[in-house]
Amino acid sequence: MYHSPLSRNRDQRSNTCSPSIQSNVQSRPHHGGVTVLLAVVLPVLAILAAFAINSAHMQLTKTELMIASDAAARSAGRTFSEEQTVEAAKQAAMITAALNNVNNEPLQLSTSDEGNEIEFGYSEQNGSAGRFVFNKIPTSQVNGNELTVSSVRINAKRDSSSQGGKVELIFPSLMARKDFSPTTSSVAMQVDRDIALILDRSGSMEWPDYDWPSGFNMWSRSAMDAAEDANIIYYNRYGNAYYSSGQNENTYKEFMWEEYLDLGPRPPTPWENLVVAVNAFLDVLEDTPQNEQVSIASYSNYGTLDIYLTHDYDDVRDTVASLRTGGGTGIGRGMQSGEAAFEHANARPFASKTMVVMTDGNHNTGIDPDDVARSMMSNDNVNIQTVTFSDGANQADMQEVARIGAGKHYHASSGSELVSAFQEIANNLPTILTK
Repeated sequence: MYHSPLSRNRDQRSNTCSPSIQSNVQSRPHHGGVTVLLAVVLPVLAILAAFAINSAHMQLTKTELMIASDAAARSAGRTFSEEQTVEAAKQAAMITAALNNVNNEPLQLSTSDEGNEIEFGYSEQNGSAGRFVFNKIPTSQVNGNELTVSSVRINAKRDSSSQGGKVELIFPSLMARKDFSPTTSSVAMQVDRDIALILDRSGSMEWPDYDWPSGFNMWSRSAMDAAEDANIIYYNRYGNAYYSSGQNENTYKEFMWEEYLDLGPRPPTPWENLVVAVNAFLDVLEDTPQNEQVSIASYSNYGTLDIYLTHDYDDVRDTVASLRTGGGTGIGRGMQSGEAAFEHANARPFASKTMVVMTDGNHNTGIDPDDVARSMMSNDNVNIQTVTFSDGANQADMQEVARIGAGKHYHASSGSELVSAFQEIANNLPTILTK
């Protein structure tokens, strides 16, 4: 077919311009659609972010409240065990709670009975593996010793009725409410114990601590002549003094104190003071609400397990009264003998294990007590308390044993202080959180 030049040029122009027009149309940007999308998405993201921040704030506040409540319950339970008074326990709870911040403010507990923020009672377990249930006892009955108390409950809260008030949200305008009221409860309960008493019956425990009058010389000629007249000593033909049959330095000093100086009964021996302290220890245990078993191990050169864990405290008293003193000071061997009590069939698997190690001197034979303590802590969960008696005792060594055993060291310079130390240990019951 014939085409004129004009038509051909027109066709060529058409073919050449078409791609350029299509390209310009495809590359045109959609600015309006993106703006609309951002206008919708950004407010939603802001709301979600505010919701997430508020939720995190609420969760953090609840966690802080729980930590403060747990700490206050432990402190109140421990103090009530040691002091045996409601007011002391309440003060301990209030002070400990205030040391913990909730929403950047110290937690304030009310000690009034009407606030019900600090409660006393007892805990019972539902079955052998069930949860513990707290049973409240009115404070008036607790103060009157009408019922046995073993637990303290802290009802911590930040609501309109609490001293701290409600907690404000960080972004209140984006939520249906502007604040929230977290609450939590913690229960601390005293637990049963199996206790091994490790007693020093070395030779030094039979030496009374005489406080002689100023200027008195027990070895003067007049004093020794009086002892000869009492058949405590005798002189040989050369004038040398010897103890008579059945007599020794202890009986000589006792004569000087009681007869020659007429100062009354001689001072008690460390062992006699210890017997009194152990009896006082058992007296306290008899009045505690928990169920404690006690065993006795003793040591001189070697250790012996004298009675297994038992609830019969009269048997324990009789056992201690039957022990005799004499020999060296093998503290580590005594601890090993006491540890065997926890492995006996009488030992209870769920009772807290406590060892009380007493000495009046220095370890001088057998395995080191530090090594025994480390071995016990690696094999058994045993709490080790230590007691030193008299100024000649090695306090530093026994402090280290207590440190290894996660316990406390006590020192007594007199018989009355020894009794107080044992009474404090008896009252110092372990505390666990049951809620």
